[in-house]
Amino acid sequence: MKGFYTLVVLFFFSDIHGQQGGEVDAAENLVSQPSVNGIRIAWDHKTLRQLSPPNANYSGYARMIKLQDGTLFCVYESDKATHAIRSIDGGTQWSDPIVVAASENNIACAVPEVLQLLDKSILVSYNLRPPANNTDPRKRFSIQVTRSSDGGKSWIPPVEVYKAGYEFKNGCWEPAQIQLPTGEIQLYIANEGPYTQSNEQEITMFRSTDQGSTWTNGETVCFRSGHRDGMPVPLLLKNGEILLSIEDNGVDGKEFKPVIIRTSKVNSWSNAPVAASDPARDCALDKLVTIPDTNYAGAPYIRQLPSGEVILSYQGNELRNDFKWDRSDMIVSIGSPLGKNFNRKSIPFYISDPSKTALWNSLCVENDSTVIALTSTNAYGKTAVWMIKGRVLGKIQSYRATISDGKKNHPGRTTKAPIFIGGYGPTQAHINAAWNDQLLFISADVDDNQVFSSSGDPRKDDAVQFYLDPQNLSLRSPDKNIFRVTVTAGGRAYYNEGKNGTWDFWKPMGVVSKSRETASGYQVEVAIPWAALNHSPQKNKRIGFHARVMETTTGIRHDYAEPLAGNITNAPYSWLPLFLID
Repeated sequence: MKGFYTLVVLFFFSDIHGQQGGEVDAAENLVSQPSVNGIRIAWDHKTLRQLSPPNANYSGYARMIKLQDGTLFCVYESDKATHAIRSIDGGTQWSDPIVVAASENNIACAVPEVLQLLDKSILVSYNLRPPANNTDPRKRFSIQVTRSSDGGKSWIPPVEVYKAGYEFKNGCWEPAQIQLPTGEIQLYIANEGPYTQSNEQEITMFRSTDQGSTWTNGETVCFRSGHRDGMPVPLLLKNGEILLSIEDNGVDGKEFKPVIIRTSKVNSWSNAPVAASDPARDCALDKLVTIPDTNYAGAPYIRQLPSGEVILSYQGNELRNDFKWDRSDMIVSIGSPLGKNFNRKSIPFYISDPSKTALWNSLCVENDSTVIALTSTNAYGKTAVWMIKGRVLGKIQSYRATISDGKKNHPGRTTKAPIFIGGYGPTQAHINAAWNDQLLFISADVDDNQVFSSSGDPRKDDAVQFYLDPQNLSLRSPDKNIFRVTVTAGGRAYYNEGKNGTWDFWKPMGVVSKSRETASGYQVEVAIPWAALNHSPQKNKRIGFHARVMETTTGIRHDYAEPLAGNITNAPYSWLPLFLID
């Protein structure tokens, strides 16, 4: 419904001259690209929680689902056993862990996956793993499942699905399962068992039509000769197609990369085995955000939002300065409803220490506006299971505003801020925009428990940066008519315009900014004449928008610069769409 919204804005008018602000990046090709529309996922540091026992030596590989009654149900491995926990309040508080599968004879019950079946029972699969140096042929790698009909309080005796070799190089790994509308359960594993004379690995699938009580022999669903297809995660799309996210070290012949394998739910895997050049095998990431050959990107995980978008996580070292696979970040990307062209990458768990890592990650869709990310990380102590929630952000709707410059109180707003930045730490920003025929207004309310604002140096003070592509030029790097405005917590403003792939001085006429400290942090506001942006406002026309929070805890230098999640800071084509409406 269209309506007239009023934004009451107060600006203290002063003569602010454009100055150099922030860093200057290396030039890229000044090429226009199709604009990246669609949702972003902004992570909320206030929801960061440890889920595994604090006294455990090691906990990791967590998987979570939302049960039909709304309960969040999570399984993970902890000191060689598989545990389960529950939350009835959306993940704020969790039950004590229940042991689903205990270790026996020094054989770990590891890497579990969980699925609620159509009859509401809960099926957990896990991997029996002997020690890495095992020489006892009686201790073999295998896959087992167990089921609970009372919400996870008790579990039936386990059923063995498959058994591989006893040596670490000839094992079976990482089970994951789906259930089709027909009731058939499909369980997928990474399998070295058939390749005892090589280092190859395939994805094998097993079927059950009796709630997991019995299983068929395995079927090879995908295999790249001479390489290792691994870590499968199946997904039944809303359109009925079955997707399988895997890690594939044959894409570029060097490191693992995330790949999507697909088949139809009718006569599923009649196209198997999906080989290297099969059209049913495709690189997951969009061509503009592909990962260099020398970088690792493995252990993908895949889910679909109620709105249709497919989300994919993986662990990768593309943001690190070394090439060690186990110095990875969890990276989440967003694809189409068909599970293609994943882009809009974000980092759920910001880790500033380069010696720490986030591995064996997964995703849970709580509802249409919230995604949960889970990781195994040593960033906060011993390796443990941690979760964080992400907010699903849509396009920005900027409402028409009126101005009142006679009031001296906080500006009133009639719409909830559509933009959120706040995943890296406790400092969080809520950003809003409004407009009239002469001006574009942008404001940020920042929660910050220690504000630095007195140096007058944008490299030392807390600040917020706003980026604008008013004409939607959608370039790969900054150029003329693409703008950046930096406003510090102390009220200093710095202006830049793109030039040949970098940021240059910009001296706009008539731009007004202000800032003030608040009870919870600080607030910054800026009013920019459309004339300064070389643009006339047009309703329902796309404007590229980006923002960053520049946070310091010392007043000496910034601890980090957190971008609006899913955007690439110096790639305007990737910025979130903003639309002017009445």
